[in-house]
Amino acid sequence: MIVAVKNIVEQVDLTSEDVLLPLYECIINSIISLQQSAIPNNKKKIQIQIERGDSPQNPTFENIKTIKSFKVIDNGIGFNANNFNSFETPFSQFNKDFGCKGIGRFTVLAAYEEYFVDSNFCENGKWQNRIFRFTKEKEIESVFLEESGVDEPRTIVEMRNCYNSVVLEKSAISINEIAEAIMQHCLIYYLNDALPTIEILEKVSGEVAVINQLFEKVSKDKEREFILNNEKFKIYITKTLKEGNRKNNYLYYCANSRAVGLGRNLKNVNSIFSYPVLLNGHNYFFDIYLVSEFLNTKVFKTRNGFNIPKERDGLLFNHSQGLTTIQDIDEKVSEIIEKEYEEFAKEAKEKSITHAKNYISEKAPRYNSFLRNPEILKSIPPNLTDDKLEEFLYKLSFNARKQVEQNIEKFIKTKSVSEDAINQIIADIKEKTAYDVDSLADYMTRRRAILALFDKFLDADENGDYKLEEDVHNLIFPLGVTNDEVDYENHNLWLLDERFITYKFIASDKPITSYCQVNSRKELDLVMIESPEMFDNPISFGDKNSGEVNSIVIFEFKRPGDTAHQKRKTDYRWEFSELIEPYFDEFLYNSVKKNYKGNQVVVKNTTPKFGFVILDLIPEPLALYNKNKGWKMTPFGTFFKIEPEINLHIEVMTFRKLLEFSKNRHSPFFDKLFV
Repeated sequence: MIVAVKNIVEQVDLTSEDVLLPLYECIINSIISLQQSAIPNNKKKIQIQIERGDSPQNPTFENIKTIKSFKVIDNGIGFNANNFNSFETPFSQFNKDFGCKGIGRFTVLAAYEEYFVDSNFCENGKWQNRIFRFTKEKEIESVFLEESGVDEPRTIVEMRNCYNSVVLEKSAISINEIAEAIMQHCLIYYLNDALPTIEILEKVSGEVAVINQLFEKVSKDKEREFILNNEKFKIYITKTLKEGNRKNNYLYYCANSRAVGLGRNLKNVNSIFSYPVLLNGHNYFFDIYLVSEFLNTKVFKTRNGFNIPKERDGLLFNHSQGLTTIQDIDEKVSEIIEKEYEEFAKEAKEKSITHAKNYISEKAPRYNSFLRNPEILKSIPPNLTDDKLEEFLYKLSFNARKQVEQNIEKFIKTKSVSEDAINQIIADIKEKTAYDVDSLADYMTRRRAILALFDKFLDADENGDYKLEEDVHNLIFPLGVTNDEVDYENHNLWLLDERFITYKFIASDKPITSYCQVNSRKELDLVMIESPEMFDNPISFGDKNSGEVNSIVIFEFKRPGDTAHQKRKTDYRWEFSELIEPYFDEFLYNSVKKNYKGNQVVVKNTTPKFGFVILDLIPEPLALYNKNKGWKMTPFGTFFKIEPEINLHIEVMTFRKLLEFSKNRHSPFFDKLFV
């Protein structure tokens, strides 16, 4: 059976993360060639030469150009007859003991036009030179094989002319970044004392980076083994002193003595390790390498991933059958490193609990019940951002509420009256009560913010200006809408009086522009005005939308910072009732009053009517004039008047009094929920 090289290459799918994968393949081949060589370890060497091309489509800040070609030079055993025959055989098993799968050369051709080899080697006592090229179209083209007369091993592998646009665009990386990446990819060889000298050379600039010098900054901290589903795993924990711009710890899954793919951010395995690890007064970054024969058998032939399920939840078959997932392995690694660095983990968890407590207390009282549950606080992953913490707490709260509600529903349906069942349902009800209190705390947090905003509205700004009456009006109830257009949660009528928040709004057919300065054709709750220029924006509501109402309430606001209804600058001879009685007259004496749906609204003489006037200032002359007209003072500093003939009660207060009353009503809740 003949398999075309082009067909194999087309099956190799390289992503932007695989930009150095072809280079890795050549470096590993050189390492294996050197492992088979008899020369002393201190003389084994690999040199990588970089030939740059054009600038990328999206140039980097450092103006680094893309990589056109690589040249990898080593002094290993070279392309002798056995190695060349293996190269000619797709998926060759010749070097399988070294982790070779006979696919690396096809990975090179998935990115580069040509794989060119010039190898000088000794075979059967003779030094020979073999030169050949390998391409998709012409496959292997042997240039020549002849005696060289040069008694020195030297193999040059060139990857020429990168044509893969994805790889090419991402290849605009510095020599130092390449060196760092090679170090991570080959660290297992270093840990096993099997790494030759590796240097990188920029052909144009002459800049050199020696990979081995990077390893001097890395210390092998721990080696640990574990067994999972009868498979043996080993982890190497290395640490590097924090320096430069590095920000993360990494976990590398390895196969056949090399890292597979990019390192995974360790915080995604265990959030305790989201930051540098503080050990003996110094900050370190971890690089953890995981090796296993299991991983060796599961690695893709292209070595950019594993044929292992990522999560248990996605399995078709029962997980108890022993199928290992990446999630299982991650959790085991997480458990080991947390135990190894127990003191650091303990401090991280304590900081996490403090952060969670502060977040709940200051920003999310809806989770207050968690503050009394140490087990829940301990379960919160460390180092979460506020957004991630909110997401975690919400999910926790939702699942807990759902479970409690299901337990209560089950108890009701089964009607179980055993002692255990009763004790359990009592516990569930207590838990539900705690969650209900959390919901109340969340609602009260919103109210506390509204009270603070209302207080701010009453203060003059730096220019001495005050908020307009429509601003205050909108805070309490939006202008130009009806109760059919606004949800209960979107108005703040509780600022006025808790007794009236359940009333139904009555909207008439008068547009706002007929009685106030707001440019809108929407129809407000009630229109009871004959002279629009005399009045402002009332809030009017009753216990029904239409028909004969059992009671009706009207609130009238005057602009903060002004004395309302003042005829002349020093003339305070007017009654408070002038501000609100005309609204009630509209209902009493207008033969037909319809709501916004065209349904008639009926208010009788005997209908209880409540009027509230909210002013900013009540000067003493104005107060005295109204007292002489029969207005009385309440013990709370407000004015009131009752007209029993038409069952009308009017109360007048300042904005400050309104705010004070609302704050006092809420104080017991705030003290209980937030202190």
